[in-house]
Amino acid sequence: MESDWIDIGAAEDLSQKPLQRLSARSTQIALSFRDGVFGAVSNTCNHVGGPLGDGDLVGEYVACAWHQWKYHRCTGKGEPGFEEEAVPSFPLKVEAGRVLVDLAGATKRIKKPHAPHPLARPVKRAPGPLRIVGISTTAMDGANPRFSGSDHLLGHCHINGTEA
Repeated sequence: MESDWIDIGAAEDLSQKPLQRLSARSTQIALSFRDGVFGAVSNTCNHVGGPLGDGDLVGEYVACAWHQWKYHRCTGKGEPGFEEEAVPSFPLKVEAGRVLVDLAGATKRIKKPHAPHPLARPVKRAPGPLRIVGISTTAMDGANPRFSGSDHLLGHCHINGTEA
């Protein structure tokens, strides 16, 4: 296999962020920097295609911004318990202060089947009053707040003839 080294930028500039998304030609990469070492994996999460480079660096793992699936920042392998799953990783080197990535040296993407989510069951309507529940399919925490449709709805609904 022939190498395809591409200059993606100055090491000094790229080392300023622990995790970022960038392009090498038309390939989207999640580039990480930790303890003086760069890592490069595909920017596309195996789960539903979320942007890994927009996520967070959690130890040695890149956590997807959408649902927090984690992949090792250098090998692309899934977090402990999911090591058989992997996103492509790319060889990197630093020469003359420039970071180079080898697109031709990418590892294979490996998707393993996962058990369906508990909410992915058939919906069966039971007799009785209408029941509404708000469900978020995104990872929410203090650093990543999301609009809450259920909170918004509660501000506009009536329960037993009185405003909630």
